[in-house]
Amino acid sequence: MIKIDWNAMPNLKELTLVVPTYNRQQYALKQMRFWSGSPITLHILDGTNEPIKKEELKGIRNNVQYHHLPCIFEERVGRAIEFIDTPYVAFLSDDEYFIPSALEKCIEYLKNNKDFGACIGMCMGFHSAKKGLHGRPMYDSWKGTGCFEETGGERIIAKMKQNDSPVYYSVQRADVWKQSIALLPKYKFSCPWVQEFQFEIAICYQGKSIVLNELMWLRNTETGPVNYDKWNRKLGFDTWMKDPQYADEVKILYENTTMNLARIDGADKGTVLKELKLSVDALLNRYENNHLPSAVGTVRIKLMGSVPKELRKMLNLARVTLTWKPIMKAAELMGKDGVNVDLKQLHEIVEFMEKNL
Repeated sequence: MIKIDWNAMPNLKELTLVVPTYNRQQYALKQMRFWSGSPITLHILDGTNEPIKKEELKGIRNNVQYHHLPCIFEERVGRAIEFIDTPYVAFLSDDEYFIPSALEKCIEYLKNNKDFGACIGMCMGFHSAKKGLHGRPMYDSWKGTGCFEETGGERIIAKMKQNDSPVYYSVQRADVWKQSIALLPKYKFSCPWVQEFQFEIAICYQGKSIVLNELMWLRNTETGPVNYDKWNRKLGFDTWMKDPQYADEVKILYENTTMNLARIDGADKGTVLKELKLSVDALLNRYENNHLPSAVGTVRIKLMGSVPKELRKMLNLARVTLTWKPIMKAAELMGKDGVNVDLKQLHEIVEFMEKNL
């Protein structure tokens, strides 16, 4: 049983977590059990062909809602708009965890800063090892960052110049999140990273964003990304943008995004299109100048794709055991490095994860 004092975090009753899942129902069940009985509203959006059996859902409290929606990702998350009736909302991966006290502080920040639409904390990666879960800080460059520009156009350009993309899993105002989700097209692009680009652009267009100096996000580095039949994760966003064979799709991206962003605030479509193209140029320049992978995980996929699965697992386990710290020790070191860490809640989450590996 989770020993977290939910009553000490009154803001959490105003938050909905949206968890898309596909062919990973064991992870979805863990999420439901973790958040069951908390003040948070949790919606599981399951695209798996067959639903979770009813008997496996026994004991799950009413704050957790399971939706069997065997349709494409964009359609599935679009359906979530009709479920949300709280002032704040955030995406959560089915195999990852948020520290509740950090969510509480994100909501508090948004309440006190009306010109901000999104807020997130810092991130730690975790991986199972021979002696329990190990961890390491991720995305150190997030510290102290955000998009603080005054106009939507300035923010989307600034966002794409940054080295990381923290807003996707941020706590957002529900109206911002819904507008951003509504922007996702029903059109199926060849590149799976397009919807992430559009979502983040829409968030930043609607308001400022900030990264708090709080450990919030525990990110699973052990499991790979979810794959759908029509998604080609080896096709990076930059390759897709530049390859002439995808020119018609790129045109649709510009038209769709421009139309929907302009609709949000009544801006001139020509101005929005110009700003959107400048943001794309900034992103492509960053890839080229910093020799970054064209999308999160692309390089790792290419390098490890030819290695047998069992050997990959052994190599990862050896790397983690040798170079990572036990997760609580890693968290203490983050604290010494100036990041606020709720060690008590983290310990509860780690115990839950280790019992449910």
